Amino acid sequence: MTSLPRDRQRAGALALVPAEPAATADGTAGPVSFEQAYALHAGYVAGLAGRILGRNDEVADVVQEVFLVAHRHLAAVRHPAAVRTWLGRITVREAGRRLRWRRLRHFFQPAGGEVDVIAEEAADVRLLVALLYAALDRLAARERTAWILRHLLDEPLDRVAELCGCSLATVKRRIAAADAYLGPLLRPPTESEGNR
Repeated sequence: MTSLPRDRQRAGALALVPAEPAATADGTAGPVSFEQAYALHAGYVAGLAGRILGRNDEVADVVQEVFLVAHRHLAAVRHPAAVRTWLGRITVREAGRRLRWRRLRHFFQPAGGEVDVIAEEAADVRLLVALLYAALDRLAARERTAWILRHLLDEPLDRVAELCGCSLATVKRRIAAADAYLGPLLRPPTESEGNR
């Protein structure tokens, strides 16, 4: 499978025009082909992976892995409307696997590199994004993923639970745990704290 083109590697950089689902002989929508799934959802998968991972250097690899799974199992998806959610769940799982591997690798071999953020942003915004993702790196992959889906991608809680493959109560616990850790880091300092 070929790598995602350079212009599609940046999270959210691709605006896709939806293709019509293939029609069956009786005029109803049939299963989505692999090519249609890729054309419709590669940008979504790349954007989701980029937000969860916080770095662009792994996005193309995640997209490849997701669509490799899709190539093998797409025929099992019965409803064309379910393809996006199905691909989202695969993306969340693959990105989580990479986060866990990154954390394990970090444990045995600390990295000195900086977080890869969107280069076109102003330096102060890049710094804030880098600090946010550095804080997110300290969270468990499941908590981080749920928090990013809810707060950075503005997904409703039921959709976050669906993408994470867990119950609504579990996703709420994960987000609350992430909020408890990130809250003090994200809250601007009070005037008394700034005068110390």
